[in-house]
Amino acid sequence: MSIKAAILGAGNMGKGHAKRLLESGAQISCVCDKSRAAREAFRSEIQQENLQEFEDFDKMLGEGDFQVLFICLPPFAQDHQFERAAERGKHIFIEKPIALDTDTGRRMVESAGKNGIITRVGFHMRQGAAVRKMKELIVSGKAGRPVLFHGHYSCNSLHTPWWINVDLCGGQIYEQAIHVYDLCRYLMGEPKYAAGVMGNVCHNHIHNYTVEDVSASFAGFTNGAVAAITANNCEIPGEWIGSFKVVYENVTADFRDFNHAVFTYTGESEIRTETVDSREDAYLDEVKEFLACVKEKRQTTCDIREGFKSLCYVETVVESAGMDGVKIGLHK
Repeated sequence: MSIKAAILGAGNMGKGHAKRLLESGAQISCVCDKSRAAREAFRSEIQQENLQEFEDFDKMLGEGDFQVLFICLPPFAQDHQFERAAERGKHIFIEKPIALDTDTGRRMVESAGKNGIITRVGFHMRQGAAVRKMKELIVSGKAGRPVLFHGHYSCNSLHTPWWINVDLCGGQIYEQAIHVYDLCRYLMGEPKYAAGVMGNVCHNHIHNYTVEDVSASFAGFTNGAVAAITANNCEIPGEWIGSFKVVYENVTADFRDFNHAVFTYTGESEIRTETVDSREDAYLDEVKEFLACVKEKRQTTCDIREGFKSLCYVETVVESAGMDGVKIGLHK
């Protein structure tokens, strides 16, 4: 019998996950959004039979027929829906960032553990073919010791009105570059300390533009590795870039993105290269993993605890930037 899913947030991300749920063999039984127009657009695009529509989330929790919940809300719209769904035993897929502060994130982790639910955070870049290749080299020991992570996120867009307001989205580091920060943790280990700087260079003339449009950080890890991550919203219009380089003792990997990378093996008798060039749908892969884990009653590889740890990382960077780049021990 197929898994029944509910979508909270009927925007582009909610519709994208719904399509991949259907492709994965699940059923969309409920959609919840305060906007009637958003619900109607969802229904016309998804075209799922017997779809229940809800304006109120708690009403959907009480009356809806579903096992898994996809939380696809912007950060400002989250209001403890995660904890309320966890108390009802719903397994939860939640988009990043899981929260805008670690106190809230910690309560989410505690709620998930207390209620024994399966969780997945939408860090889709982890599912990329090139990232999976790097992780295999690390886990097998072939990569050797970790040395350096150098990441970069860039775009040039005003996005939506809520995105340019730091009180609603947290800023570019929280809302976008967190993907790169999460990959850094995933591939390098746990940061011990971090420091950051950020500013608004190109958009300070725009009303209500209060997020940073340029940032840089460095971090030191418990295993001795270091990382540098930069981001900006002043680069090439129409392009969203998440590139990075990973240096290990025996391999250096240059990633154009999570699906494309050139691996240079330096720990062998002769230097050789290997190219990963994939068009796999990382969003589909993360949905499939989540559903498989729900069916098999096992935790995912990117559960709510992973989302919390990456939230701690970016919160520390932003806090440091507010103190002119003072190095801060990572929040736990």
